[in-house]
Amino acid sequence: MSRKLLSIMGFITITFLAGCSSPELKVPLEDFGMVGVLAFDYIDEDTTKLTVAIPQFMPDVEQNTQIFTVHTDLVSDGILEVEKLSDKKIVLNQLRVVLINEEYARKGDVQRIIKHLYRSAEVGNKVYLAIVKDSGEDILKGDYPDKPNIDFYLNDLLQPSINTAFNPNTNIHDFIYTLTNPVLDPIIPVLAKKDDKVEIKGVALFKDKNMYDMITPEEALVIQALQGKKELSPLPLELNQNNTKDKILLDLIQSKVKMKSNKDLQSPKLAISLKIKGTLSEYKGKRENKLNTPDKLSQLEHDIDKQLEQEIQQFIEKTQKLEIDPIGLSENFRMYYKGKWNNELTDKVVRKLEVDIHVETSIISTGTLK
Repeated sequence: MSRKLLSIMGFITITFLAGCSSPELKVPLEDFGMVGVLAFDYIDEDTTKLTVAIPQFMPDVEQNTQIFTVHTDLVSDGILEVEKLSDKKIVLNQLRVVLINEEYARKGDVQRIIKHLYRSAEVGNKVYLAIVKDSGEDILKGDYPDKPNIDFYLNDLLQPSINTAFNPNTNIHDFIYTLTNPVLDPIIPVLAKKDDKVEIKGVALFKDKNMYDMITPEEALVIQALQGKKELSPLPLELNQNNTKDKILLDLIQSKVKMKSNKDLQSPKLAISLKIKGTLSEYKGKRENKLNTPDKLSQLEHDIDKQLEQEIQQFIEKTQKLEIDPIGLSENFRMYYKGKWNNELTDKVVRKLEVDIHVETSIISTGTLK
């Protein structure tokens, strides 16, 4: 039999078999429950409260969002339990936000949950993570009159913004990257419910799989600046220099940072130079009507320099006591190390590190001040 004839017969056979196969079962889109938010609350070592928010897009539904809560020990089992309560097939393709309550962040295995979602083909890498001060279930079941969908509300709140630049906007990919990076420790924004609003209260510091501490937005801004972020959110400062108690707000801030290490792991030293420039948009203090000369502005810049140097030093000392490196300062020693770097070397550098900080502030405008 010729090769040409064999090819024709093979094509006919494949076509016939394809025609006889049963048609693929397709689920209508309206039969899918597309989860927008997952919330994990701690119960005990073996049990987690899982709450899901599923937005409803049908015009005749009474509620814009369906909320289901189950108790589970595994994420997959929890999703199956939710499916039993719902009349739809539960999928995570439209997942936008994952909430983890503070108790779970401190006691539970956070990285197990994140790694499970990270490995799931359904879940995208840009899903935002957030720690909740109290209960993730309460956040999802809260009443927000001007916000029709809780998933859109939380997603928009966690989006990068110049006014919330202190917020690390941590997504699943960011968390896994820092978790597996020996010179960085993960950070995640912290949310809290206040009346009919949800607001960002600070940033959680992680070490390995657990939350260690929470820092203020102003302290988190130090992380942003020392990591080289060029544009920072408005910076409020209370100056305690020269026996004054001035309060200022710097806006439209641009920053530039340089770091130089002595490359010595036994006695590590790091010189940090931070240059910032911005607009003095608000001022309250004795010099309020005296900032109209170059000399007065220069003195104010000097006082800002000293205040920032003091606050940065205090923040770094705080992270040293916790043996956490959310900034990545140990990278300045790893790059000169011949061999494989590990978490133990990072801890060693953080414990012994001596830091010399120099800040140089330039006020390029006094805004609307007179």
